[in-house]
Amino acid sequence: MIDSIYILSLEHDKPRRQRLLKLIQGESNPNLIKSTKLVKGINSSQIDDHFLKSNNLDYYKNWKLSEKECLNIAKKYSKKQDSVKYGPCEMYYNVELKKGQLACLLGHIECWKQMILNNDDYAIVFEDDAWWNPNKCLSYELEELFSLKLSFDLFFLGRTPLIESEEVGAKVNPKKYVIPNYSYNSHAYILSRQGCLKLLSQNPHKNLLSADEFLASCYCFHPREDLRNLFPKCLDALALKEELIIQMNTEEIARTEGITWSNVDISEYVK
Repeated sequence: MIDSIYILSLEHDKPRRQRLLKLIQGESNPNLIKSTKLVKGINSSQIDDHFLKSNNLDYYKNWKLSEKECLNIAKKYSKKQDSVKYGPCEMYYNVELKKGQLACLLGHIECWKQMILNNDDYAIVFEDDAWWNPNKCLSYELEELFSLKLSFDLFFLGRTPLIESEEVGAKVNPKKYVIPNYSYNSHAYILSRQGCLKLLSQNPHKNLLSADEFLASCYCFHPREDLRNLFPKCLDALALKEELIIQMNTEEIARTEGITWSNVDISEYVK
């Protein structure tokens, strides 16, 4: 079962943490809240050349693609239900990386490091804007998952699939579990110790980019050849077919619930 839950959160985002902690406290399994640990995130304003050099970090310098390169990728994923063209190709591949993307991946890396230090066999990583309907029981989903004794490195409790047409059901229960293809959103996932070691062995701190892109390259055939070469596929991944945990973070929700609103997309570009 789950040894630890790591909540990745910026110091000033206390209301968001409290919302998530309240959900965990309401779960039928009392061990979940007992195993919860907070991991302090890095503010994007801290990211500059001095910060990177002094912490032995670097980012992926060849991230931005030309318009022609983006169009060539988009042509390969033209099915109506797929979103590679309208998401990554038109919004992310053709611009420089942003400081918020680097800071986010650094936060996930810190969660993975703590997982190894704490000798966890399995852990959940939550970004602090993760949310699920209290009427849906996370405890039950976890109990059912681990009762099947499945072998996986990474298990998504929530995500946004971008090449859904190519996803196939898992043999054990194809109506409930799928083998995930290229997806965005890394707000809620289970990681095994073996998977954690595999991720850290790729040395992501030397080629920082977004957490979504790094993870995707490690568990599926990434649409970008350069990322497939940079971070070879190394993880066996599974996901819930129906998303259990979503990202509950929009400007409107922030105003309504009195929490901070943040988005890596509005952070500054890396210079």
